[in-house]
Amino acid sequence: MNGVWSRRMTRRDALKAMALGAAALAYSACGAGGGGSASGKIRLVWMVRNDPVENPWERDVVIPQFEKRNPNISIELLSINQDDIAVKRQAMLAAKEPLHVWSPNWGGDGFGSDRVRGLLQNLSPLMRRSHFDTGRFIPGLLDIYSANGNQYGIPQLTVGSYTIYNKKLFDESGVDYPPTDWDDESWTWEKFIETARKLTKNYGSVDKGQYGATVSVIDNDLESPPRIWGQNDVWPKDAFKTGFATHVTCTDERSVASYQAFHDIVFKEKVAPSPAIVSALANLGGTMPSGKVAMEIQGGWDLWVLKGQISDPNGFCIGIAPIPFGAPGAKLRSVTFTDPWSITNGLSERYLDASWKLVEFLVSPEQARIYMEKTGTPPAQKELLPDYYKIFEKCMKPEDMKTTFEGAFTHGRESSNHLIVKWDELNQIWSNNFDPFFSGASSRAADMLQTVEFQTSNKLQEIRAEWKPAQA
Repeated sequence: MNGVWSRRMTRRDALKAMALGAAALAYSACGAGGGGSASGKIRLVWMVRNDPVENPWERDVVIPQFEKRNPNISIELLSINQDDIAVKRQAMLAAKEPLHVWSPNWGGDGFGSDRVRGLLQNLSPLMRRSHFDTGRFIPGLLDIYSANGNQYGIPQLTVGSYTIYNKKLFDESGVDYPPTDWDDESWTWEKFIETARKLTKNYGSVDKGQYGATVSVIDNDLESPPRIWGQNDVWPKDAFKTGFATHVTCTDERSVASYQAFHDIVFKEKVAPSPAIVSALANLGGTMPSGKVAMEIQGGWDLWVLKGQISDPNGFCIGIAPIPFGAPGAKLRSVTFTDPWSITNGLSERYLDASWKLVEFLVSPEQARIYMEKTGTPPAQKELLPDYYKIFEKCMKPEDMKTTFEGAFTHGRESSNHLIVKWDELNQIWSNNFDPFFSGASSRAADMLQTVEFQTSNKLQEIRAEWKPAQA
């Protein structure tokens, strides 16, 4: 999960072979387990993403503590740039190299594709055997990574999408903070723009400029802006459960209005930095970290990216608010992101048992708490949420944080990135169209979306024809 997702390699022939014989490939990839060491210990390969926040927890906390409790198991930490994970994972499986525990949403094209390929172990029998406590997770999270009554992933973290704001800039300009309640219909798109105007100064300048807001197509998910305008049917009803669709709908009035508003916030309203200014602010750490942007509609990863600003003497307090109403009655305005741990399918019983021990350890209440405290990443376990809110109590009352943070889940749905098969190929279509649209001062959303709808629907039909028979 991250603000910018990788452009993944497409290898149709190789992926067809993986889809047709995935279970056997996954089994042989780990040599029915693989990874044994000269000492006779079980050696597990744990693939993670390169991350300066998460890696110290993995390296300095998880591995020594787990190996101390399980002296017959050693962990090899394989940390990869997120953009390269898909290629590395495919290469490892093709070369029959050991790979045991990983997250399908880090790199690759998400859980949906890996489930259809047969790469993911059904965890339900392991959960029943160990009397795994499912009640500690936020309601609904386990369902995201289940199919046909089988569980394929255990949630490690979860977060929604929000209006993240710089309280220091609000205070200096004497502007009231946004509301905390997702059902407060006074927080409209018009109010969001009005607030941004009050916070914008010296527009067009990098050094002296201050910008009221910035918006993005969150995680590049096609459905993100239309939801804010109440269009919840970009995808067919069963697409997120099956992973397949034959079409998308994004040329309707609400979808067009949403994308045009996201465009016009720069070129018409002039309260958001231009693409050139955004590039310049990257040298200062990014739009929000630069301290020059007051509000950002973005995925909640901004919470841990910006957490350090709270204790920095030269930093600022952050707040979170609901995403504004683009249209009355638009309830499901948030995109949610939940990352699970999964196990490679087809391991021998010995390596499967060891891998499950690691997954259980990673999502234990003890490690979930340490992960939350070390990284600032929101937990997937409900009993930890009150303590998570206290991390930000210097800036927000815990009860206000709770209202806004949890409201994103009752007012949102999981990202298409995690659930749609071959999302990476769809994402390439969207990027090819979004980039010129958001860079052109006179761009028209209706024209752009007509092309997107046509190209995406054609690609979805190709994917369904190629993958659906293999799944059966």
